[in-house]
Amino acid sequence: MSPDIPEPTVTRLATYLHVLRSFTEQGVLVASSVQLATAAGVNSAILRKDLSHVGANGVRGVGYDVGRLTARISLALHNDSAHAVALAGAGRLGRALLAHAGYGRGFRVAAMFDADPTLIGSIIEPGGPVIAPLSTIADFCAGQDTETIEIGVIATDDAAAQAACDAFTGAGVRQLLNVTQMTLRTDSDVVVRQVDLALELQVLAFNATRTRPGSASAGRTAGVRASNRKPAMGGTRMDRMGSPTGEETVTA
Repeated sequence: MSPDIPEPTVTRLATYLHVLRSFTEQGVLVASSVQLATAAGVNSAILRKDLSHVGANGVRGVGYDVGRLTARISLALHNDSAHAVALAGAGRLGRALLAHAGYGRGFRVAAMFDADPTLIGSIIEPGGPVIAPLSTIADFCAGQDTETIEIGVIATDDAAAQAACDAFTGAGVRQLLNVTQMTLRTDSDVVVRQVDLALELQVLAFNATRTRPGSASAGRTAGVRASNRKPAMGGTRMDRMGSPTGEETVTA
């Protein structure tokens, strides 16, 4: 991936890639910027600016070739090659992550660790790694001669999260995904992506309460939407796919 792509753009590119793969599964061959932007939850201007970083330029009125754009973004995000991932925590959440990082997503779970004696030595899925003791993370990652562990995923109990983090970083792993509720202490050169499901649920619960019918904020929101609504005669003409007619869309 080009180092000059801003981090927020990288995050959105990963979202576009997910949307494009969903379109492929639905049999969609060409999609407009409005369709892509709506599915990704951004506006079309941001989407087109983001895609300029991967060289997605083309002609007006044609749309994005889904297959070619998928390949471009995959190449930019280095999803064309598999990245070795080590997973600390083989419980239900860890297993869900293992299933989610499947074929074609650019990741390969090369090692799994857990503190549960009943799991150590077992294999979750055919061809997958044998679950090793949590205490062996550092030795395993540091001893990899043929394949470097690039990403560590921490899905342990909260009490074991910092120790797993220290083991990964001590072995040279500098990219961590933390799905525990703990705030990890790391050196400044370590990148930690925090995914707190409970926190996300709290945000959604707040939004649900704020937009509940009859609430004061819901009334204000409805008023804003009404005031921003364009008159029917002055509105933008839409085609059958919901895209403004004449909008500039490009091929990948």
